[in-house]
Amino acid sequence: MVVVADFVKGALKHEPQLGTNQLGTNQLGTIEVRSVVTCRQQGLDTLITLEPNRSATRQQTLLFVLLVSAVTLSVALFWAFFGAWLVLPFAGLEIAVLTYVALRVSRSTYRMQVIRVGLDAVEVEEGEFFPVRKWRFLRPNTHVNVLAARTPMDSIGLHLQDGLQSLEVGAFLNQGDRLKARDALQASGLMLCNEHWWRS
Repeated sequence: MVVVADFVKGALKHEPQLGTNQLGTNQLGTIEVRSVVTCRQQGLDTLITLEPNRSATRQQTLLFVLLVSAVTLSVALFWAFFGAWLVLPFAGLEIAVLTYVALRVSRSTYRMQVIRVGLDAVEVEEGEFFPVRKWRFLRPNTHVNVLAARTPMDSIGLHLQDGLQSLEVGAFLNQGDRLKARDALQASGLMLCNEHWWRS
């Protein structure tokens, strides 16, 4: 079953049973809470939604780019007025690079993974504004391989595996959110396998 609605409308409309929250500001200026990891029941299936932290909306990013571009262009025009016209191409290049990087980073924060754990299969859909990739794992053979962090600065790794394929989930999450995602996957009934099982 395709869960396009969860990509279009986002996970905010659902009441999460398990999740971590991030504060954000809506268009009215009021503070709202957005869940980064949510887990809820949908019939007999468990639906887990993973989203990265998003400190700025697309509109806020565009506003930032416009403000910086206006200041940069003003300074460049000031110096061009006094004969230093060579600053104009470099100012334009700076604005172009800033716009490209800011929009690429903003787009990446809208990435989402939706994991549907059913009785017969585990389906994963991934995309930024709509699902563009999909994987299907057979439920009886599927488990979560938990890779331990190599250093205190690293995060754990979460891989769905069924013996035929392997997929990393939650790669865009920080350590705290990956732990929540691990707990959500375990709560859905999937078996966890720790590579350092002798330490657990």
